[in-house]
Amino acid sequence: MLSKIGNVDRRIIYVLLCAVIAIALIKPVGLAIKVSAETKKVYDAIDRLPPGSIVWLGFEFDAGGIPELMPAARAIIRHGFQKDIRFVCGGMWTMAGDMATMAFDAVKKDFPDKQYGVDWVNIGYRPGNTIWLDQMIKDAAAASAGVDSYGNPLADLPLMQEFTGIKDAKMMIIFVTGTPGTPEYIKTVSTPYGIPLAVSTISVEVPGTMPYINSGQVLGGVLGMKGAAEYEVLVNKPGSAVAGMDAQSFAHALIILFIILGNIGYILEKKNSVAK
Repeated sequence: MLSKIGNVDRRIIYVLLCAVIAIALIKPVGLAIKVSAETKKVYDAIDRLPPGSIVWLGFEFDAGGIPELMPAARAIIRHGFQKDIRFVCGGMWTMAGDMATMAFDAVKKDFPDKQYGVDWVNIGYRPGNTIWLDQMIKDAAAASAGVDSYGNPLADLPLMQEFTGIKDAKMMIIFVTGTPGTPEYIKTVSTPYGIPLAVSTISVEVPGTMPYINSGQVLGGVLGMKGAAEYEVLVNKPGSAVAGMDAQSFAHALIILFIILGNIGYILEKKNSVAK
C-alpha cells in the first residue's frame, strides 16, 4: 500500500491540508510558543511606563496587513489598557483610521471603563507623509485640521489637552507593511527627539527591520504572526495569531508527513520494480 502513496490524487492532499488548517483555526490547541527577545522588549517597555502615560500608535498599513498586524495591535492595546496607558493614533496610510477603529473596537468591549477621547483618540489618516508626521510632533491639532478621524473637534477631547503632539508621547509603536514606515519614523521623530520606538511588522519585512533593532534605533519588535502570537500569550489572551500559528504548525507537520510517506513509497515501488 505504501508503494502506491506516490500516486495519491493531489486533490486528496489539498483537502486534508485544508481540513487540518480549518480545524486548527476553529479549535486551536495552543501549542507551546516561546517568546522571542524582540517581543519581550516591547512588552517590558510598555510594562515599565507609569500609569497615565501616552503612547503614539502609528497604523501604517492597509487591509493586506490585517492577518499579521491586527492581532499584534489588539494585544498591545489590551496590555496598555491593563496598565492604564492612554493612546493617540493615526498614520500616513489611507486606511490608518479604519485599522485603528478595528483594533480598538475589538478590545474596548473588555474594558467598559475606558472612554474614547479620554483613554484613546483616533486621529486617522492625514496626507503629506513625512511632512504631516513632522508637523504632528509639535502641533497635532494643526497637522490634523483640528478634528479626529470621525470629525470630532480635537479641542473637545480631554486627552488632547495633554497631547499637543507626538513629542508628548512616552513611546511610539508603529504597525508597518512597507513605506512610509520604520525609516521615516526613525529619521523624523525617534532620532531627533529621543522618543523610544517599537515596531510591529509583517513577516516579509522582518529582515529589513532587524538591523534597526540590532543597532538600537528600534527598541524591539513584534515580528510577523509569530510575534503577534507571542504577545497574545504574554497578555494571557490567545487569539487569531495563536490559532494561526497552530494552523501553520499542523500544516507543516502534515506536509512533512506526506514527504516522508512519498519517499517511502518511492523506495518500495523501486524495489518492487527491480524484483520483477
